[in-house]
Amino acid sequence: MDRTGRSRASARLMKGYKSRARVDTGQAPRWWLSGPEQVEAYLRSLKGVTVFEIGRSAGGRPILAAARGRRERVGGRTSESLSSALAGGSAAAFYGSRARQRQVLLFIGGVHGTENEGTVAALNLLNVAVTGKDLRGRRHPRMAREARKLRIVIIPFLNMDGRCRFADRLHFVGVDTDPYMRMSQGALKGGRRLDWPTSKLLYPLPLDEVAGTLGSYYNDAGYNLVYDHGFGGDCQPETRALVALAREERPDCAVLSHSNNGSLVQPPGSFIPRRFRQRQVQIGAVVGARCRRDGLAKSQVPTGTETYAGQVFYQSDLMYHCCGALPLLVEFPWGYQNVPDNHGEILDIGLAVLEEIVAFGTAYGFRPPEK
Repeated sequence: MDRTGRSRASARLMKGYKSRARVDTGQAPRWWLSGPEQVEAYLRSLKGVTVFEIGRSAGGRPILAAARGRRERVGGRTSESLSSALAGGSAAAFYGSRARQRQVLLFIGGVHGTENEGTVAALNLLNVAVTGKDLRGRRHPRMAREARKLRIVIIPFLNMDGRCRFADRLHFVGVDTDPYMRMSQGALKGGRRLDWPTSKLLYPLPLDEVAGTLGSYYNDAGYNLVYDHGFGGDCQPETRALVALAREERPDCAVLSHSNNGSLVQPPGSFIPRRFRQRQVQIGAVVGARCRRDGLAKSQVPTGTETYAGQVFYQSDLMYHCCGALPLLVEFPWGYQNVPDNHGEILDIGLAVLEEIVAFGTAYGFRPPEK
């Protein structure tokens, strides 16, 4: 192996949590798909799944999506603006004159480049929809039955720049806090590590002040995409691609995937209708109850009426206003600090979360009734 190969392998070794041992973040079970190249190859191999490019990142990288299930053309749409349709007294002018036979679930993964646990779960969900089994070979009959009622569209990595910056890091199970946060947030010249949430005070991140490698939170232009405004011509190319896809698909539900210590479905959004906020809490409660019933390590339900930051306009709000989807911000467990302490349990939690979201949507509808 050449010097470059040795240095890359060494870089993948990260300090373990409360341990002198090193964790090889480049080694994961074969069913743990989180590398950009392996994910693309897998998606292109799936029967009945269409893979397509939705746009390019700030760094010029292709952003891919994969879809399963027939796209319906709903008639009776007379408005390209949800707000105009609502002001005129009929949401159907935007959504269409009849209910879809197949609701659309849009999964948005990898908005922060090293938060890929939700993407791993979503790819396993897709495999269940196609084959009846997850990538470990385990059958999920309820999940398969309900998922096949939907059109599922997955963006594995919206922030391709951040993901490709650390493409050889496949997981962070058992990794210590400090090296993980340095990779995620980065550092400024002078040695000051950027921390959550104070890193958000710099927007965009001044690239000439960054020390070493840019953190995975950001695209190549230094933007944390979840706070990109999404309106006007100066938003980031990733946001323009996402909005264009959402406008074309008009999904009934948009799952925005992130990772933390596993707080699951987040408190309701700030700038969406009350009945949509109620729906978010309903689904969050169902998800938490399922995880608790199954004895999983994470089973949190939404406990507040707003996010930790209070009322801020977030990517989830943008999803509602651009396409009318029910937005669900989900924090999957990332496994660093050894909670949970293995890949299998992280996947079990992720699949339980997605199965309950899917099953709720097929039973009651993702979008709440207008009246």
